[in-house]
Amino acid sequence: MIKKIVYITSIFLVAFSMNAQTVEEVLDMYYQGLGGKAKFESIKSWHLIGNSQLGQNPPGEFQFIYVAPSKIKVKTVIDTFEIVQAINSDTTGWHQIPPRGILVPTPMTEQEVSQLKGQRALVLGPFYNYKEKGAELTYKGVVKKDSLEYKKLVLQTKIDGQDGPRSDIYLNNKTNLIEIIETQTLSGGSPVTFINKLSNYKDVDGLMVPFTYATYVGGQKYTTLDLETIILNKQYEPSIFDMP
Repeated sequence: MIKKIVYITSIFLVAFSMNAQTVEEVLDMYYQGLGGKAKFESIKSWHLIGNSQLGQNPPGEFQFIYVAPSKIKVKTVIDTFEIVQAINSDTTGWHQIPPRGILVPTPMTEQEVSQLKGQRALVLGPFYNYKEKGAELTYKGVVKKDSLEYKKLVLQTKIDGQDGPRSDIYLNNKTNLIEIIETQTLSGGSPVTFINKLSNYKDVDGLMVPFTYATYVGGQKYTTLDLETIILNKQYEPSIFDMP
């Protein structure tokens, strides 16, 4: 009996070790698909330029600037309204959002700063510093979805020690690039799933970057982002992130 228990325990430990190793191997393949982890981590600034579309509104100008580690400026045009959001540190930022009645540059709340910081995932991806954030990442193997094969990873975030939003992340089994992220979270107390699809990958200075993003909610397309230009490692005056 004792031998059986030891044997079963050994199998469990080996399986756990293999899973942990497999997660790291899949992450290595993911970064190699991008162009190499060293190359990815060498990028100190990103500037995305293109058009975004919200629902049935006409497409409008979109610009996203990120300077590591904590400066962000986002400019979008929705139905003739120009919206600007910016943070210049981990704790301070400002915005101007006419559709919400914010007609002049106005300081952000701490929660609004935190929400804008979350948009770094647009360029840094879902795996950036996930361990430091207390999230758990598991590998579920190769699965079929829409008749295509993907490597499936599950990212479980934590909020105050409790499970937060969970993301099922699908990497193309051949290129190892992210093509689908399905995030389960709560909206107004009710569960909701956001599906983000990344496509049209192009080589930008040796780095593979998606130029098209689409978000679906309840089976309906919610937002679309079509990029025209991506500029890497450009230097910016810190003042462009400051509130006018």
